Parts: sequence; structure tokens; C-alpha cells
Amino acid sequence: MFNNLSKILSGINKTINITKQAIPLYKQAKPIYTNVKRFMNTMNTVKEETRKETINNIKLYERPINNFSNNETEERGNINLDTLTFFN
Repeated sequence: MFNNLSKILSGINKTINITKQAIPLYKQAKPIYTNVKRFMNTMNTVKEETRKETINNIKLYERPINNFSNNETEERGNINLDTLTFFN
């Protein structure tokens, strides 16, 4: 019985020593993890804003096909672009 109690106390002592070593490591690593997580969130936000800006620029400069065939301006007159032949 005394031998079993000695083994149990020895195991508890080892666990406590490991915990004493692990807690300071955790306290040192937690701010690093938090900062990396915030940095990644910031980078994702910047990436998303850049993507939205690119999409807005594309939409600004693209011309819908219906503007090509239905738009009549003074320069074009009454030209139907669907019936033009470019190559003979």
C-alpha cells in the first residue's frame, strides 16, 4: 500500500512540475498567437477591400453588350451593329 501511495504522489509531483513549466510558456506564447491572429484578420480585410475595389473598377470600365447594339448617339447615327460585315 505504501508503495502504491508513493507512486501516486510521485506522479502528482511530476505533473505539477510539468504544469509549472508549461504555464509560463503559455503566458509567453499567448500574445504572439493573438497578434498573429489579428494580423491575419487585418490582411484578410485588406485583401477583401482590394478585391472589392478591383471589382468596382472592372464594373466602371466594362460596357454591357446591350449598350453596344441599342445605344444611338450622334456619332453613330442609326447604325445597326448586328448587321455590319467586317471581313469579306
